[in-house]
Amino acid sequence: MPLLQTGIRNACSANRCLTRRTNTKQLKARIIMAKQLHYGTTAKVFHWLVVALLVVQYPLGKFMPDIHRGMKPGDAMTFHISFGITILALIVLRLLWRITHPVAPASSLPAWQQLVSEAVHWLLYGLVLATTMTGWIFASERGWSIRLFFAIPLPTLPTEGSLLANSIGKWHGTMEWALLLVIGAHVAAAMAHTFIFRDRIMQRMLPEKPTVVRTKGLKPEVVVMKPAQDGV
Repeated sequence: MPLLQTGIRNACSANRCLTRRTNTKQLKARIIMAKQLHYGTTAKVFHWLVVALLVVQYPLGKFMPDIHRGMKPGDAMTFHISFGITILALIVLRLLWRITHPVAPASSLPAWQQLVSEAVHWLLYGLVLATTMTGWIFASERGWSIRLFFAIPLPTLPTEGSLLANSIGKWHGTMEWALLLVIGAHVAAAMAHTFIFRDRIMQRMLPEKPTVVRTKGLKPEVVVMKPAQDGV
């Protein structure tokens, strides 16, 4: 009897462990299924709009005049700040969309690449926010009156004459270079996946091509079903 009771207890413990492991696997599966496997249309629109504006913004920054105390922002500066505020608004919306519509990492990538990819994405969000915000602080600290695209007045942050705001604003150029370096690494990784590894990772952020089913030239066939014969 003691041996029988011990065997029953061991069997019950094994069943409980198996049940816990099964429940854990099911929970992980539900978490993965809750995340989308591909980026949706909204995420792609936010992504490529920010890319397009950054492509314009960086060359535009080269036309900036030397900045000194007492100067007034010209047309190039007005466009630069206007594009920067637009990028800020888009990246905030993109960040909120990413949080509320998470996307599962590509299952074809090794675990360390999934971790690095996720870290780089959040680093990009952080650097875009830091770059645009330091630019806004920079303009506000100097008391510049800016109209976005010469139409909409830009609210001025309450930082005029602040030593802290002046120190933060000076980091704007550093943030720009840091963002450019991370963007370069991100683009290089995307090109490697596209042309070297050919694992279609890049397709997750590209517009989806409609699936076309070609039926021209196909001839219908009639299949005659024979009744099954009973074996003798």
